[in-house]
Amino acid sequence: MKKSKFVLVFDIGSSKVRAVVAGRGLNGTFNVRGLKEVEYDGFYEGEFLDKEKIYPIFEGVVAEFEAYLDRIDKVYIGVPAEFSSVFTTEVAFNFGERRKVKKADIDSLQYMAGEKAKNANVEVVSVSAVEYVIDGRTTLSPIGESGSAITGKLSVIYANKEFIDLFNEIVGGLGFSAVEYISEPLAQAHFIIPAEKKEDLALLIDSGDLTTSIALTKGEGLILLTSFSRGGGFITNDLSEAFNLSMGEADRLKKQVVLSLKGKQNDCYHLTTDMGTTTKIMLNEANEVVGYRIEELAEVISKCLQLHNQQFASYLPVYLTGGGISKLKGGRDFLAKCLGRNIAYGVPPLPGKEKAELASLYSLVSVALNSLESGER
Repeated sequence: MKKSKFVLVFDIGSSKVRAVVAGRGLNGTFNVRGLKEVEYDGFYEGEFLDKEKIYPIFEGVVAEFEAYLDRIDKVYIGVPAEFSSVFTTEVAFNFGERRKVKKADIDSLQYMAGEKAKNANVEVVSVSAVEYVIDGRTTLSPIGESGSAITGKLSVIYANKEFIDLFNEIVGGLGFSAVEYISEPLAQAHFIIPAEKKEDLALLIDSGDLTTSIALTKGEGLILLTSFSRGGGFITNDLSEAFNLSMGEADRLKKQVVLSLKGKQNDCYHLTTDMGTTTKIMLNEANEVVGYRIEELAEVISKCLQLHNQQFASYLPVYLTGGGISKLKGGRDFLAKCLGRNIAYGVPPLPGKEKAELASLYSLVSVALNSLESGER
């Protein structure tokens, strides 16, 4: 049976599951056949809050996408940072004589790296190169280079076995024959960060609804990955508590907030309540509530940076993805001020889809299509 040129990808967010069926489009774009977003209870501190509801979500998506799934027998699932860990290691191979590096040599190095820290509680998702050194020369493209020995500094990303087991069962129950797991932070690093920036260190901050991850990237790999349960949903909750609002009202207020504004004493946001009336919320007070949570987030990020202080220069490129902070008016600039660093939005390099909240979804699609095509060669 001829394989489909399309992939079915699931992006497991902290409050939404997004699914897409997509293939290659013209000029580096994607041809999206189906796109679905479903809110669910999500996860918190590395645990799904209601596992039983995940299968029906997948089942519903597959039923809705049925017309697009002809010849698709494999599912691609993104692994969020909260269910991941990273381990960097060096492995070396001495050829005994000077010769060209072969793909088999790189495969051997990556296999050795994956075997180095096997653990019954995790499964290897990917092994990627931070850098290779051939007879003292550093490169990211070693195949075809000549030398007598090669050392690889490699980044191994693991996924929690409980996560893998859960989704293996779901995918198997839906009748698919295979599933491939993709690290969301690594996928974003590959897709979002410009090629000319990849040889140097870069920082990727993915702030979602209930979780934020930070990844330090270099080459084709990650050398640091951590996550914590803080995101845009916490800001909504703070506004709800501070001004005695429903969550819907608080969310509407959050969309009005402009953090760059410094209001006068009586300046207000005019909020439409659930009852259809209008109420006034003091502008500076609302901004202070939102700002406090972003300051807390910046403090955690700063502590992570301090742990690796020797590696961080002030000009380190920083990219912000996810919708937790990026959708706040002035949110990125406020976070940048707290960190004392310039921050760029990390967006998909796709016309019409240059939004930070779309970064994880289309990064996963890119990696899935690359995987599909490499399997055909």
